[in-house]
Amino acid sequence: MWKYRLPIVALFLASVAPAYASDAVSAEVRVVKSQPIDIYAAYSGTVMPTEYVQVASRMSGYVKNIRVHEGEAVKKGDLLLSVNPTDVAAGVTQARAQVAKAKAALATAEENYKRFKDLYAEQAIPKQQFEQVELGYTAAKNDYTAAQAGLRQALNQVGYADVRAPFDGIIFSKKVSNGQLVGPGQALMVFYNPGQLEVDVQVDDLAYYQLKLGEQVPVQYAGPNRVPQQTDATVESLVVASDPHTHTHTVKLLLPATSQVEGGAYARVMVPVQQQQAILVPQSAIQVRAGITGVFAVNGDGNAEFRMVTLGEQRGNDVVVLSGLADGDRLIVKAQGALANGTKIEATAGSAS
Repeated sequence: MWKYRLPIVALFLASVAPAYASDAVSAEVRVVKSQPIDIYAAYSGTVMPTEYVQVASRMSGYVKNIRVHEGEAVKKGDLLLSVNPTDVAAGVTQARAQVAKAKAALATAEENYKRFKDLYAEQAIPKQQFEQVELGYTAAKNDYTAAQAGLRQALNQVGYADVRAPFDGIIFSKKVSNGQLVGPGQALMVFYNPGQLEVDVQVDDLAYYQLKLGEQVPVQYAGPNRVPQQTDATVESLVVASDPHTHTHTVKLLLPATSQVEGGAYARVMVPVQQQQAILVPQSAIQVRAGITGVFAVNGDGNAEFRMVTLGEQRGNDVVVLSGLADGDRLIVKAQGALANGTKIEATAGSAS
């Protein structure tokens, strides 16, 4: 068994072996010290729009030609879908027939009016008979005007067959599909303003009583091209009443407008629930030699010494060190040359002694 391990051990020793060159290496040195850090609990949440509107149809009919999909950005006036206006088409035909009928009646009434007007002027008919004809002519004109208004209304209904975007926004959800029968006022789609998004999350008592209105909490999500991102969201709502089944509280956190996350996306809300002492070191100080993760420290003789460390989570540009370093150790943050065990270190200006 040992014969298989010897090459690996030898490789590691070679990678951190003492440097016998006489030249010293300049390096930035920092004295490490444990500090209190927040310990986070992660809770799953959903990105939701704070400003949204439901788009509905003003007519009944069958849905056709849905042009958009969920998550798509649209501009005001873009065609979303059409409703096949079977009833409206029949209404237009009926309205046109009413106009034609009223127009013919008006033409007849007008001829009678002109003829009886001449007869009345010649005193060939009594005044009462002429007034009856005149009233009939006025009624015919009113009927024709009403028929024209009915036709315009029917034609306007045809215009409602095309449902268009009411403003610039993003499709949050579609509530209908092609071929579905819809009625007036029925919701077809939901739009939202991408500049106003929040994370809705359920948290337990431990996290709930750590949160305060207005404070910022880290939120992790998948950004463009599914690249993991993190931002700070502001606590805007804390529901004190807990769910009777899950015993959790509803919390809403407002995302910044620059978050580049889509409505409906999954998010992880990181709530600080306690603190513990830990050592943080810069990511630039971490090195891997022969598959072993460690850092270089400066020993009492002023020489470089490789220390194997166990790492925790990354905090920005720093990494939590769980073991391998202690308070007061002098860490080599950045060197201006190659490092190995025994390399003489000259601390640069600004280094901690």
